[in-house]
Amino acid sequence: MKPVVHVELTGKAIKTVLLLLAIATAILTLVWLLISPAYAIAGGIGVVLLVRGLYALFTPSTE
Repeated sequence: MKPVVHVELTGKAIKTVLLLLAIATAILTLVWLLISPAYAIAGGIGVVLLVRGLYALFTPSTE
């Protein structure tokens, strides 16, 4: 028998995630303007991979 993990998202958790994404976007904007677009694009790819990984972590398996 496989263990079952129950995760409940509250409104506060969703607000926190949106705030963190807004902060990451602001940081990437500053990196784009102050350092180089290449570093901002690399950071954006990292953020996308992180979000996809978290989504895969909390999505139930198809088995």
